[in-house]
Amino acid sequence: MIKNWENLLDILSKDESAAMPYTFLKQCVFLEETSNSAIIACAGDMTATYIKNNELEKIENYISDALGFKITLSVVVNPELLAETELFNKSEDEHIESDAEVAEDIESIKEETRKRSNLDSYYTFENFIIGTNNKYVVAAAEYVSTNAGKEYNPFYIYGGVGLGKTHILKSIGNSFIEKNPKAKIAYIGGGSFRDEFVSGLMSKRPDIFKKKYRSLDMLLLDDLQLLETAQETSKELFEIFQALDASHKQMVFVSDRPPKELQNIEARLKSRFEKSLILSMEPPEFETRVAIINRKLEDLYTSIPKEVVEYMAQNITSDVRKIEGGIKAYLSNRDLMKITPNVEEAINLGIFKNYVTTKATLEGSTIKSIIKTVADYYGVQIDVFRSRDRSKYVSKIRHVAMYLASEYSGKSTTEIGLEFNRDHASVIYAREKVRTDIKANLPITIEIDRIIASIPS
Repeated sequence: MIKNWENLLDILSKDESAAMPYTFLKQCVFLEETSNSAIIACAGDMTATYIKNNELEKIENYISDALGFKITLSVVVNPELLAETELFNKSEDEHIESDAEVAEDIESIKEETRKRSNLDSYYTFENFIIGTNNKYVVAAAEYVSTNAGKEYNPFYIYGGVGLGKTHILKSIGNSFIEKNPKAKIAYIGGGSFRDEFVSGLMSKRPDIFKKKYRSLDMLLLDDLQLLETAQETSKELFEIFQALDASHKQMVFVSDRPPKELQNIEARLKSRFEKSLILSMEPPEFETRVAIINRKLEDLYTSIPKEVVEYMAQNITSDVRKIEGGIKAYLSNRDLMKITPNVEEAINLGIFKNYVTTKATLEGSTIKSIIKTVADYYGVQIDVFRSRDRSKYVSKIRHVAMYLASEYSGKSTTEIGLEFNRDHASVIYAREKVRTDIKANLPITIEIDRIIASIPS
């Protein structure tokens, strides 16, 4: 049995892709207990945990196959046992690596993988503020990062700007690297993906592009909508999709709208997206905005008065980037003017004027302005409201727009119907359905409140 252990180590030492398991296993000893059981003795907890979680079953299978019968292995932490073996009698140049040394090696490998993957270690699930607006997306993203290539493949996230989609996308990659330090990952934006494909064509070396992306363990593609004007690139993306899907490699896509609203994207690709897990990122609610502001201030090792934080959270509601802009504007005024403005002073100084979300009601709005606001909120094209698309998603947002137009435009149901290419009965049905949903306190109630709050005055 010992000979098979030595053969296994020899094989791993020659396999570049097996650098991680070899790093751990070479510092352990293998001791036979009975004819069909043995012990792998490790010097520290970190090594033992890694072997138990990642390599034990593989080792058992390898040695069992070599022996022709099933063997059982157990992993123990026993530095004293190791000290008694010949491994610790070697010269200093051949010393066994400590857990600390191994950990340092692993971190170095992870960092190299991040650089190669275009990932920044800052983006993690731990420093992402979770609220009711995004907790389902975060939960799904965490699952994907630890169960890559399984149920949720591909995973598709969409939503407006500044809501944290890119942070989540990069967090998936960084989390995956934690357990797979030598994984082949690519984080790339739609524009850069397109440019790289075109560059390959111009240099007459498209095979390099194809090989790179079809051999990935994980593809993280941001701003998918930028491929709407690049049909040849989207066709190539479909081929990459097919190759990665066939080998059960994880794909995550981020866009500003759901798949069905993407224009000029390869039809077969859109079809695959629509069968995937599709989740939307919504604007953060008040409590989450307060938490975001406080986290940003912590990152900057500073603070501002509580009432100013709450004012910002109440009035900067559209996206996180504007919240960050408001924080920077306040801090720059504070530091340059050598004062700490209260809310009234901040308003008089116009510190937040470029960042606050104008609040208004829909009173007096036109049907067209209501349609545009609803379209912007849900990330769809305006012409979808007049289309014959009766899918559940499109029907829902059409009903919301009809309801709001009926409630606030002052126009008749017949006039409203004309704007939607529908008759007055359809408008009445939509209005009553939404009213019923609101009375039942369904999630659509929150969505309508946010739509109304987003209307410019």
